Parts: sequence; C-alpha cells; structure tokens
Amino acid sequence: GKSVDWDRELATSDPYFYSWTQWIFKKLYEKGLAVLKNTEVNFCPNLGTVLANEEVIFNEKGMFFERGNHPVVKKKMKQWVLKITQYADRLLDDLNLVNWPLNVKEMQANWIGKNQGAIVSFPVSDQKITLKTFTTRPDTLFGVTFLVIAPEHELALQLTKPEYQQAVNNYLELTKQKKDLERDINKDKTGVFTGSFAINPCNNTKIPIWIADYVLPHYGTGALMSVPCHDQRDFEFAQKHGLKMIQVITPPSSDLENPTANQTNPPLTEAYTGEGIHINSDFLNGLNNEQAKTK
Repeated sequence: GKSVDWDRELATSDPYFYSWTQWIFKKLYEKGLAVLKNTEVNFCPNLGTVLANEEVIFNEKGMFFERGNHPVVKKKMKQWVLKITQYADRLLDDLNLVNWPLNVKEMQANWIGKNQGAIVSFPVSDQKITLKTFTTRPDTLFGVTFLVIAPEHELALQLTKPEYQQAVNNYLELTKQKKDLERDINKDKTGVFTGSFAINPCNNTKIPIWIADYVLPHYGTGALMSVPCHDQRDFEFAQKHGLKMIQVITPPSSDLENPTANQTNPPLTEAYTGEGIHINSDFLNGLNNEQAKTK
C-alpha cells in the first residue's frame, strides 16, 4: 500500500520554512541587493496575483492562467528585484558543482545573463534625450544604421511623433499578447517606426529609431544599436523594413590590401558574424576584430 513519511513534508506556508526565506531576503536587502522597481508582470485580475511566465498560456483570444483559464494582462507593478548580476561570475562557476541536466544548466545560465560589452549613448535628434544601448561589439559602431528599442522601453511613447502614435499604440498592444520566448525566436521581424532619429556618435549621421518586439526589456538597456550587416536579427529586420546597411567587417580572406572609408563589397545574403578586417570604419580600417575593440 501507499505510505507517507510526514517527517519529510515540506510546506512553504510553514512558519519555520518562511522564517528562513524572510531571513535570506533581509540579508539581501541589508546589502543593497534587493530593490523595488516598477516592472512589467503577468497579472490575473480574477485572482489578484502575479503569475510566472510558465503559468501563462497563449491562444488566439489572449493570455490565460493555465489553471482555471482566468484572463491575464501585462501591467507594471512595484516588485522586489534581486541584483543577481552582481554575482554573475560566481553563479555561473557554481553551475559546475551541481549534477543537473544540461538543459537546466543552460536555462540557469540564460537567467543569470552575463555579457561583456559596453554602453554606447546616442543623442536623439531635436530632443534633449539620450538613448543608452548595450553592445558586445563596440567595434562595429560605424555600421550602426538604426536603433531598436523594446516596446516596454520607458522612452517609447516619448520618442513617438504624433503622426505615428496610433501605429505605435497598436503595436504595443499586440506585443502584450506574446511570450518573451516567442518574441526572441520569432523569424517574422515585426516593428514600427517612432518618427524620431538619433545621431550616430561616430559619424554624426541621423539614424531612425524603431520599436520591435525582438528586443526584450530586461536584456541590457532595452535598446539595441543595430548593425544589420553583422547581426542576423538586425539583418532580417533591415531587409523586411527597407533599412540601410553598411558592411564594416570583411572576411580575412578578402583581397583587401588598402581598406578605405568607402569600401564596397558584393551585397550580403546574410549577416557576416565572423572574424575579419574592418572597412568603412575611419580610424579602424585595416584592424581585425580584437585590435579594433581596444581602440
């Protein structure tokens, strides 16, 4: 027959259990690692609670709680956020100490989300606003031909010109019905133009600012500098929306003795993401990827 060992019972509602979770939170708070942020969540009005992404299902009618089929909406609420990124190195290293399935370790690593890169600021034309972007490839700055921000970005509406307001509002509503994973892997690169332009600090050219759901609000700054010739997602987006492309890296095997500021190569059929030599990049011309990054 079935037997139960009550000595092994675990209940999160047990005062002894949650006294320790409270103790852990208190220590995090004392060290400045727990902060209140106004962040977007999955909210169920019927239940009056916030749901994890894994608890939400999607269909043609919208978002619903997986148990009970209650409607779910995206809304911003004050939430406690833990600064796990300050422990990124240790958290990643310690994944080697646990005997977990590989897919679980990969999921944990993605959640930790460590990336090495730089913050690049783009002044917005005709406005006293600066858009900060995170990039792992600052050496490709000369190839930036547009900026893309997440629909949830705090400046999305402020950047939108009146004549584009309705299109942007419609797009923001559609985005609320999508899961992050769906947005991240979606091959159909949807987006909407804000009507605003930024200035590329490398060459002072005006570049358009778009809103696109393949940019996630919790990655980097929620804004990307788009280099379509050297990032496949940017390439697909630029192709679909007819945006300018500038190749700034050419394969090392290219016949390139004297790279110039106006180097022309055959049109790319996909983004070139490998190692190579810089072209169309002013003082970076002729340098390889690693040399250019140090400049």
